[in-house]
Amino acid sequence: MQYGNVIMEHHQPAPSFLVQLLHSVPHINITLHRVNDTFNPNSTVYTESLGILASIPAALLIISLVFLLLYLLTRCCDRKPRKPKSHGCQKCTLIFFAIICCAAIGLGLYGNDDLHNGVLQIFGSGRKIEQLILNVRNQTEMVKHNLKSKVVLSELEQIFEQPPHRPNVTALYMLHDTVKMAKDNTTFAINALETIVYLTRPAYTDITLKSLLDTYEFYEELRWPITLGFLTFLLLLCIILMIGATRSSRCALIFFSVCGLLAVTVCWLLSGIYLASAVALGDFCMKPNDFICSHPKLKDVQYTYCSTVGTNRYVLRLNESKVHVDRAKESLETVNNIGMELYPGIQISSKVNKINGELDDSKRQLTALSVMLDRRTVAEHYADATRSLCEGGLLGLTLMLLASLVSAAILSLLVCVDSHTWIYLTKKRPGYEDKAETTPLFPAGANASPAAPIIASGTMTINRTLLHAQTATSNGSTGGVGAGAGTGTLIPTSGRNGTTHGMRGASGHHTLGRLPSQHAPMMGPNNGKYATLSKQCKTLESNDFY
Repeated sequence: MQYGNVIMEHHQPAPSFLVQLLHSVPHINITLHRVNDTFNPNSTVYTESLGILASIPAALLIISLVFLLLYLLTRCCDRKPRKPKSHGCQKCTLIFFAIICCAAIGLGLYGNDDLHNGVLQIFGSGRKIEQLILNVRNQTEMVKHNLKSKVVLSELEQIFEQPPHRPNVTALYMLHDTVKMAKDNTTFAINALETIVYLTRPAYTDITLKSLLDTYEFYEELRWPITLGFLTFLLLLCIILMIGATRSSRCALIFFSVCGLLAVTVCWLLSGIYLASAVALGDFCMKPNDFICSHPKLKDVQYTYCSTVGTNRYVLRLNESKVHVDRAKESLETVNNIGMELYPGIQISSKVNKINGELDDSKRQLTALSVMLDRRTVAEHYADATRSLCEGGLLGLTLMLLASLVSAAILSLLVCVDSHTWIYLTKKRPGYEDKAETTPLFPAGANASPAAPIIASGTMTINRTLLHAQTATSNGSTGGVGAGAGTGTLIPTSGRNGTTHGMRGASGHHTLGRLPSQHAPMMGPNNGKYATLSKQCKTLESNDFY
């Protein structure tokens, strides 16, 4: 558009290095051919090229997930025991890269804040322009109402319909014609103001500046806290990973593996969105006025910004209205002079001066509206908005892109190393004393000779004195154990808490550990009773019997 190109020469600054760098990213279509890199979101070819750029991080996501899958498949088949000292290098690697990931996330937080501040400045400049247009509309309607009610509907015609005191047909005819001319000029001024009201009141199909600001403010109110919360979640994940690595906590490391995999997926997807958005914003910032002024439905922007001196429709209609007001004032001066000659007894001057006062007040308001809609004032607001978007906003978006890419790569590495670490971390092994108390003396179901003692299922501890007594009994040195049934088999019985209290003959009638009848002799060094076991007694392993 011609007016857009003219104004661009005066108000469009030179693109920054970052804008040029992002604009230089190749735009290719699905057939890998270069396409036009001019910002045009309405073009399917241009949006297709942005979609291809966004698919690059998505492809990296697929590659990283496949690599992680293959890695975990190889690790699950490797069950070789590892020494505890071999995990030190892996833990140091986890902590080192977790710190780097925290730094990348901090960069993303800084970029998110920069982007948010830039967008807020855009909204501030846009609201100023919106308020300016609203003020123009309201003041224009007020001036129009004053002209219509106090000038057009005046009583001058009714006064001059009376017969003059000094009959003069030519002067009377000129008087009526001049009054009509004053009213017509006032009507023309009102019509010009009607055009301004019509221009500031867009149709239903037009995109107003207010609707754009409301829509993007709503999206920004959702985007900023969600991004902040996600980056904070990533920081907490890294902290949990470092705690789990230092304390060798399997729960913390497994939790990071699960949540880290989800974080990797989200980071790669966000990288694709940020890449396409940054390149598109770089294309826009190369020539922002070309897109703004070529959009057919942004009437507010085109009428206030996309115009050179002498082509602003608002200012043209205001100047036209002022011209008609001046002509109406000139006509009223003529009416005042002729009326004083024809109607000397009527105070025509007071009525004409009152109408002239209304016209002067309307002219002052029209002049103020012209200053308000000056191209330089409006262009300053648009320049502030463009600068905020193409400098602070684009820088913040680029930092978020870099932070997302680095975080995604490091998190992918951390998930692999973390999975390799927690797989080989075992629970704390039980102590020697606990193992001695819980391990059976003889394996259950073991084949034993008839002369050997058969151990019932359970756990127990015995001392060497008791072992000697059992051996002597099984060799027949004691004669009162297996009465009436040949050689008896002794079975130790276990009492509460796993402590052996005595032996029972498999085919006899007496049980060691219990007092025999009055006619039976007392056996063993402890009169048939087991000695109480103390902590100083040696605990025997099953290997001591073989």
